[in-house]
Amino acid sequence: MSRKAILFIALISIVALLLSACGGGGGGGGGGAAGPGDPARGKALYNKSTLGKKSAEGCVSCHKYDESQGKAEKAPYTKGTATRAATRVPGMSAAEYIRESILNPDAYVVEGFNKGDMYQKWKEDLTPQEIEDLVAYLLTEK
Repeated sequence: MSRKAILFIALISIVALLLSACGGGGGGGGGGAAGPGDPARGKALYNKSTLGKKSAEGCVSCHKYDESQGKAEKAPYTKGTATRAATRVPGMSAAEYIRESILNPDAYVVEGFNKGDMYQKWKEDLTPQEIEDLVAYLLTEK
């Protein structure tokens, strides 16, 4: 296993411990535990032009659905997210990878894109339920 992979796994473990110590890593919606994600609510959130408490640019501001909308210049395509997420990081499920990508966007940067490009404060601006809804929606994009 490469040194980068070991460091990444260590970082993920530390983040997971910190989040569990803080009651689930909410910060955005009152700290309660989120229920199961709802793909329909997640899709509606994903397709909003602004999102979160600070009205940051929404997901679709950077993520194109597929090649028919042009080149993926700012962020990976939405179509196929679940399939790609399942293989991005060995030992990490698609749901874990997607959640981590929302909460800590620079934990793993897809080749061809840059660290810091994705909005960094979704953990603070979205509720735990909104995050789970987004994860549930993206898991339907195979």
